[in-house]
Amino acid sequence: ADYLGIDDPTGAQLTIMEAMINAATEFGEKYIGRRIKQATYTSQEYDTEESPTLNLGNYPIDSGENFILERRNSDLNESDWEVVDGQYYHIDYDTGMIELASGILFAKTRRGYRVTYTAGYDFDNSTTFLSDTTAGDLELAIWELAAALWNNKAINQNVKSERIGDYSVTYGGDFSKTLYNSPTLKAVLDQYKDESMLGVLT
Repeated sequence: ADYLGIDDPTGAQLTIMEAMINAATEFGEKYIGRRIKQATYTSQEYDTEESPTLNLGNYPIDSGENFILERRNSDLNESDWEVVDGQYYHIDYDTGMIELASGILFAKTRRGYRVTYTAGYDFDNSTTFLSDTTAGDLELAIWELAAALWNNKAINQNVKSERIGDYSVTYGGDFSKTLYNSPTLKAVLDQYKDESMLGVLT
């Protein structure tokens, strides 16, 4: 509300704002290719190529939480897993990349490895905000997307459809148009975008 310059929003306005922020966040996550808020991922299975690296689906990785890399002990789709000793790989916590040590390669597999880890930005929007992490510019970008939708709502009174539940609205513009009309906003999201396809999450 403060960001939009609304001093005393009504309950209905707050409900719509929250829905718009959620929609902007969802768009942002789809654009950068990963979840923003920190979460724990348990036994996520990955395809691998014959390569020394595996790129996880989410990052940054929380180095203080449990991290387990396992490999399947069968060529069949059997639940037979072996934990890979940590001495055989390095973790880049910022980029979510696992690199095997001493020239070892991941085998070419279909769901042959799985990983348990905690990743994303640790905030709760009550006591800790995204701006308190290393991603304050990402938070600002999400605000800008939500603000653009709000302002578009104010401009376009001839709304074709609107639903408050999982907020749905049809106006003359959309998030993509806002993004591509703002090089600065696009540049912020682009620096968080996951361009790596070496480790494919299945």
